[in-house]
Amino acid sequence: MIQSPTDSSHARHQNSADGTLLGLLTAAFYGLFTLLPGSSTLMVAWPWVFLWQVALALPILWLLWQVWHKPLPQLALGNGLDWVALLALVGLGISTLGAEFPAQARWYSWAAVGGLAALYALKGWLQDTARMQRLLEWQGYLALALIGLSLGLWVTQIYGPERARLQSLQQYGVEARFSFQFTSLRNWQPMGHQNYVAGYLVLVLPLFVGLALGAKGWRRWVWMVATGLGLINLYTTSSRGGWLALLVTGLVGLGVALVYSPLPRRLVLALGSGATGLLILTMLSNSRLRQGLAKLTSGHLAGGELSYRAVTNAVGWRMGQSHPLTGVGPGSVPLVYQHYRPHWAGRDAELQFQLHSTPAQLWGELGLGGMLVPLALGAVLIVLVWRWQRQGAHQTPAGLSPGLVWCLVAALIGFSLLSLTDYQLDIVAIGGVLWVYLATLAATFHPQGPLAGSPLPSAAPATTAATDLPFPRLNRLLAALGLGLTLAMGLWLIPIHRAWALSNQGFAALAKQDVNGFVQALSQAHSLAPWEPYYPYQLGWNLGDLSYQVRDNPELRATLLKDAIAWFEVGNAIVPYQEFGHSNLGWLQLENQQPELARASFQNSAALVPAKPGVFFGLGFSSLQMGDRDGAVEALTLEMIRHPALVTSPIWRLDPLASLYAPVTQRLEQRYGEILAAYPQDPELTGFLHQGRGSLRWWQGDWAGAAQDWEIAGGSVQQALLALAQGQPVAAETLPETPAKYALLAWQTPSQRQALLEKAWVIQPEDVPQLAESLPPPERINELVESMAAATDFTDWLQRTAPSWQPRSNRLGFGVLSRHIDGPNPSDFYPRVENVPVVQFLGEAFPSPIFLPALDRALAPYRQRLGQPAA
Repeated sequence: MIQSPTDSSHARHQNSADGTLLGLLTAAFYGLFTLLPGSSTLMVAWPWVFLWQVALALPILWLLWQVWHKPLPQLALGNGLDWVALLALVGLGISTLGAEFPAQARWYSWAAVGGLAALYALKGWLQDTARMQRLLEWQGYLALALIGLSLGLWVTQIYGPERARLQSLQQYGVEARFSFQFTSLRNWQPMGHQNYVAGYLVLVLPLFVGLALGAKGWRRWVWMVATGLGLINLYTTSSRGGWLALLVTGLVGLGVALVYSPLPRRLVLALGSGATGLLILTMLSNSRLRQGLAKLTSGHLAGGELSYRAVTNAVGWRMGQSHPLTGVGPGSVPLVYQHYRPHWAGRDAELQFQLHSTPAQLWGELGLGGMLVPLALGAVLIVLVWRWQRQGAHQTPAGLSPGLVWCLVAALIGFSLLSLTDYQLDIVAIGGVLWVYLATLAATFHPQGPLAGSPLPSAAPATTAATDLPFPRLNRLLAALGLGLTLAMGLWLIPIHRAWALSNQGFAALAKQDVNGFVQALSQAHSLAPWEPYYPYQLGWNLGDLSYQVRDNPELRATLLKDAIAWFEVGNAIVPYQEFGHSNLGWLQLENQQPELARASFQNSAALVPAKPGVFFGLGFSSLQMGDRDGAVEALTLEMIRHPALVTSPIWRLDPLASLYAPVTQRLEQRYGEILAAYPQDPELTGFLHQGRGSLRWWQGDWAGAAQDWEIAGGSVQQALLALAQGQPVAAETLPETPAKYALLAWQTPSQRQALLEKAWVIQPEDVPQLAESLPPPERINELVESMAAATDFTDWLQRTAPSWQPRSNRLGFGVLSRHIDGPNPSDFYPRVENVPVVQFLGEAFPSPIFLPALDRALAPYRQRLGQPAA
């Protein structure tokens, strides 16, 4: 068929009005950040952060181009969705204006504006059914590419290395299986977190089903294979929320099929029930999913992801409660999190950059407006689907396949359920799928041009020349205003990106030991973005760390200490709610002979995260330096009751702490008795207290007292320790498969000590899949063997000859939580001195609970005596 000149002219006008080039660039950047490995973290690293900003600006420019060339009704979402978008914009604006940290709020609000622009630009482009179909197919192929990449990276970078690690451990007699219980073994590729991958799959698996229903020939097989691979990919994520959401999505699909499928209902019900049963069996075959269901049904929350989310949701509630109309501001979670974190949270979820719940995130950051937007969106979509269903739902106003539309609706329902336990709207790949679905549904139920009122998929697209605009001045005014706002934001962003680039250069200089270049670059970065705490914190920590390395040069050390303290003070002034900044400032102030200032810093830390290891130790040490002996004893007692292994530390042999060991342990015994008497009805708390007091008594040689406590709350390992201390034989081979078992066997079997200690070392339950970190260090094993040989009995080994070490507490998530990953992750200046066999092998005898709210509530009155809030 030969195209007429008129048709060719219309096509040129259509392409021009559509802004095809800008649309293709937007799609290219969307595809890049969908498939880029580690995209969720690379978007906060230079230069990827700049490309991310370009990806946000492109849909804004694409929309403005269409506003210039098209009638505004062609861009409208219709059916009340435009009011939802307006509500979101107004809510963002109000929350940004009222934010405590306005710069961060502008940064994240602009990202949200880019997302809304993408939605409207897509709706403007979707002028015919063929485009809707092509867009969904393109999204399907992109999702299939991500699934292939995800599985490939998981097999080669996670599963394969873990299998090699497990095989290497066999030489030490350790038979371990691949386990999804370890977070790092779940499939987080390529997005950076397994829940992101699961959320994406919950959205795209129904799309595959819908495309398969409407396809024929080899294309149907492509989408069926994509569905199977997607299910395998979801299994490797081991995401409980993802599987539950997919199960609900499947049930929605089954309900729709029962009503609208041309197949007999009995057959549909049989097939659907079989598929649902298979899905449930697949879920139960995953050990992590089984364990999660067991914990949920038993109500056991301690130290797991359920307690973790209980804490983050409590933070979100407190944030929104403090500013119910506006929230604390977009992007404020990592800055204010510890300020709103309840002290009963203990050591769980100490710091987060998002709240792992979309309602909690929106309520906390945006207040009432943030909660109204998803509720309004859900209400509008429910009304749309209800009206469509009342009309029969056998065809759509725009002619798109009804089965495909139902699949999109089911996907949104499943993702809504997943959103209750996670927040993923800031992930480009997931946000992009949502915008594609919403734009398609908007275009389906609110068609424009010749499609309006026509269910025919062959209807011609609307063509509009600039001269056809009913109100050209209004279009151009809106486009000019939008372009002006975009340019203004661009000018505001320039120094931020310049600072980011300078800091990247500074960290490169630091890696080459060019300290002056590092300080100069980071100082300039701070001057360009003075509202960012990351740059002064990195300056403060790195200079402080260098001061510990130049003790032989007092003049240089004094200069470094002074500068490090000054930069930490700058960072704390920018964001006063970071325990990291106050704690490490306190240790530097102690090094600089400023105990009064140090105590104030540790008090600030204790007010934020009182259960953090080292916080009350620093408070006690600074009080001792000031001459406040009783305050020191009280603070050190609080540290020891929360972290019982401290009683075994060799640091108590050193001055000036040696003189405090007896009064601290006496006060600790007293506190155990007081809390046990005050809370006799809480079995979990009393169990911990009896276990801790038993360990204290055992360490001090009060075996009768230890036996009384461990009779109430001790296990087989505790009974074995008690027997060994009293010179009685122990059948260590009957103990559970823990490091303690092989450490005790090593003591009792001198001829096999090295092999048994190696096995005790590698049987650690921690999540350390890296091979080098799993294998026992030969020099450390030799130290342990020699220390055993030098001891007269088991107690003498632990208390006199056992080796010690001084590890640094690493802030492994510092970059991600700071939303900058260019620099090194700091480690605390807290001087940990640990008894190696106790912390490596006997941890179950000296437990420090991650999550035990009753304990932290019981400690609240004692914190108040030291000037700490009891929240």
